[in-house]
Amino acid sequence: MVSVLLPASALLAALLLVPELFGDFVAYQIGLYLIYGIAAQGIGFLWGKTGVLPLGQSLFFGIAAYFTAITLRAEGHLIVNLGLAAIALAAITGFAYVLAMLVFRGRNESGPYFSLITLALVMIAEQVAGTATSLTGGFNGMSGFSSLANLDPFGGFYYVIVAATVSVSLVLLLLNKMPVNLIARAVLDNEPRMQLLGFPTHVIKGAAFAFSAMIAALAGGLFASHQGIVTPTSTGFALSAELVILTAVGGRFHVLGPLIGAVVVGWASAELRDSFPYWELLMAVLFILVVLKAPGGIAELIEAAFRRIWPKPANETLPAHAAPSVRFDKSPVPLRFEDVHLQIGVVQILNGVSFETPSVGIVSVIGPNGAGKTSALNTITGNLAVTGGQITLGEHAIHSQPPHQALNSGIGRKRQVPSVFFSLSVAENLSIAMMANRLRLADLFRSSTYQWQSDALKGVLDHPEVPLAKGLNEPVEYLPQGHRQFLEYAMTVAAEPTVLLLDEPCAGLSPDETGLMTTLVQTYQATTKGLVIVIEHDMSIVEAISDKVLVLHLGQVLTFDTYDNVRQNPEVMAVYAGGTK
Repeated sequence: MVSVLLPASALLAALLLVPELFGDFVAYQIGLYLIYGIAAQGIGFLWGKTGVLPLGQSLFFGIAAYFTAITLRAEGHLIVNLGLAAIALAAITGFAYVLAMLVFRGRNESGPYFSLITLALVMIAEQVAGTATSLTGGFNGMSGFSSLANLDPFGGFYYVIVAATVSVSLVLLLLNKMPVNLIARAVLDNEPRMQLLGFPTHVIKGAAFAFSAMIAALAGGLFASHQGIVTPTSTGFALSAELVILTAVGGRFHVLGPLIGAVVVGWASAELRDSFPYWELLMAVLFILVVLKAPGGIAELIEAAFRRIWPKPANETLPAHAAPSVRFDKSPVPLRFEDVHLQIGVVQILNGVSFETPSVGIVSVIGPNGAGKTSALNTITGNLAVTGGQITLGEHAIHSQPPHQALNSGIGRKRQVPSVFFSLSVAENLSIAMMANRLRLADLFRSSTYQWQSDALKGVLDHPEVPLAKGLNEPVEYLPQGHRQFLEYAMTVAAEPTVLLLDEPCAGLSPDETGLMTTLVQTYQATTKGLVIVIEHDMSIVEAISDKVLVLHLGQVLTFDTYDNVRQNPEVMAVYAGGTK
């Protein structure tokens, strides 16, 4: 908690000293910069955590500012005004969530589209605000209202702004310590892997955007009360662009970064505006330099200097405890392809594939390159939509479900090239995997969630030859290829899927590591009594682990039989030889 309370307390102390040291007018100016800084903190949360850049936060800022102005002009009771403000805040948050869901649903890479849509919305909003004279006052804006509770903007209202600034910062600092922060960072790092772990990433990004919109709306309400006038520029693109610049200069990855950017840029602009005619050019150059030389902004530079004096303590390893049960049925059921076709453009990848696996056992999938092996797995997990036929798991059709629903059906998948979270540590990768299909809403805000460990994961980590347990705090980006293979395997089995899909799990492994991976796969299948489907080119592995072998060629099933029968099949011998290490 020191890392939360220390910066929040320092921020509070510094802001309370401003009126005492510099007077009421400076406090008034700082109050305005802090309001912009609060809105920028919302951008920092969304952009820094999920990688989604919003170009339309002034839409929510301006709507809240106009609503506050209308409410204050009515001169209602303070409690009534606060109640109306809470309702408006909830409505704006809900609108932002719906907007984000419409954009993100069904898309993996929707960031640019989202940025352009939010940009278009603020341009529309500014035009409407400038022409709807009866509602907004037109280009002259809306004025003639007093501050909230009649507090003096040059006096008492400054402390309202300070309270809001510290409160928002404290909430964001607390969120940084909770699983919800780790989940947001994982979406930025590797969204497709998050989906295969059962996380609906469109919902996560939608919730993050809604939260950032709520923060922007809070800042807009404070702005109206502080300035006493609201004009169409409060909803326009210029303000949105300015907020993005404040976030980038201050630091989008640090909670206090946008506040630092707002105060530094705001203060420098005020000082240079009248004395230096090219001050805007200077600000633009500063922005470019920060983006190129210090992507983490001023806050990152300050933190780096601070860490030279006070190094960051090593992460404490907390004792693991049993994870909650997964939310899918663990009863073994067969996987069935019925005349499955897959065509992308003019290329026919699967051409009438039909087979039915046993409910229990290990099935190896072999065939020449381009036979459709990986594509078949992609149709099972929903990464590719079939163009004909159907795929069922037991009695349930699964061919039309999105990737994040695969684990809900009990299907876990390891990719051919290790798909892990490279910006996170080994322990954080495993924590994300442990949350898969187990999280309840309250678990997002409990630090104890980090301590979850399933029997399957424990079995992998406790194996003396698995090279993970001794380097849990190591960054994944520095792991060798073989260690990444074992990490992704551990992440995949952590959720204890009943159907485990492995795409060349031994690729890039040494003979000893290959033997270890083979043992882990066989142990998992024997322990869970489930179904394992393995794509493999090494025929010694296929012979060692397979109960049945599926041979694909040119998008069709050549044969589906025991290993001995497949090895003696003349059609298989004619098209595929395989190999060994």
